[in-house]
Amino acid sequence: MPPKFRLIILGAGFSRPARFPLATDLWKEIREVAANTRPDHRAHKFNDDLQHYIEFRMDADDCVLTPETVDFEDFMRFLDVEHYLGLRGGDTWSEDGNEGTVVTKFSIGSILARHVNELENLPELYLEFARRLNPYDIVITFNYDTLLERALDAIGKPYRLFTTRYASVDEFGGTVDSSRDEDEVVVLKVHGSIDWFDRSRFERLMAHHERQKAPPPEDVIFSHVATLGLEPLVDGPRFDTDPLRNIYRARNLKALYDKNLLFSATPRLLPPSAAKLLYARGMNDFWDGMGQAGYYNYGMAIIGFSLPPQDEYARQIIYEMVTHYQRHFWDQEHFGVKKTLLSIIDFFPDAASEMRFRDRYRFVDWSRADLSGQGFDLASLDNIFA
Repeated sequence: MPPKFRLIILGAGFSRPARFPLATDLWKEIREVAANTRPDHRAHKFNDDLQHYIEFRMDADDCVLTPETVDFEDFMRFLDVEHYLGLRGGDTWSEDGNEGTVVTKFSIGSILARHVNELENLPELYLEFARRLNPYDIVITFNYDTLLERALDAIGKPYRLFTTRYASVDEFGGTVDSSRDEDEVVVLKVHGSIDWFDRSRFERLMAHHERQKAPPPEDVIFSHVATLGLEPLVDGPRFDTDPLRNIYRARNLKALYDKNLLFSATPRLLPPSAAKLLYARGMNDFWDGMGQAGYYNYGMAIIGFSLPPQDEYARQIIYEMVTHYQRHFWDQEHFGVKKTLLSIIDFFPDAASEMRFRDRYRFVDWSRADLSGQGFDLASLDNIFA
């Protein structure tokens, strides 16, 4: 069967059958962790940041909030703007964000890692999903967890977590190495991952120690390569400007989050912020050229992604993909394949929630789509991989 160059988009609903938490659940647990932090610990600054946001909303919008009623994504937007503009000046904590953001990223990582590690056996749903993925398929996931990678590893299916592998690069461009394209599924984690860490700061520190003729520095991540199962995220030559060039995966999630990482190492991820686009370009180049996706894809699915307001930028991207998919080369056979119905999988407890969903996806041509409101399950796989 010729490849369909399938395009699959994953949101939080993909991980829900494994009982992974949604944003509201994460927010509740993050608040509880912060509330139990000692007042003299730097992590307690999260509570100061939260109180400052509540005061801002009261003074600026006459909006009375409590920690329980704060909108998680808007609070993170507030922190992102503060950090991006350097409003604290010399008190700016780190490249990863100020204290409230760092606590949030660490908490997201530790909470999701706990859920991954508690899975003694992966549900068959994810194993079967992984089995049906084919080389040349591209999976774009907005999720931070490592559920899909674990499924692919479990069945021994090759994949990569970056767009293009190069045979060589120079100042004039790169030569693509496509020797493994026929074997690999492409998985793009556009918001980062709980097991990704940036080695750049450690390399600068090593260079500084070398200049000072001092012993090599100790790092909670990069001094423990074997224990954590560290490996580079990308293969082969890379451009110096590649945001992923110094990113490493820690394959041993249990050993990773058994460590005291807070303020020592921060997972490379974009927190659930309405302003995450400020940092998206520095995270990866996954969106480069994606405005043309959909033209030559012959299968497309969107699983558990309801286009939430904090990801408004994604609505523009998915609009382009869906429009190209449904309007170009429809009913035309190329190389033995034709486009199938766009498969959209979500969960609707009632008719009103389905109407809200359809309104968010109002650009979809429903005559060329199949919408299921039963959630992601084994029964949905036949439509996804039609």
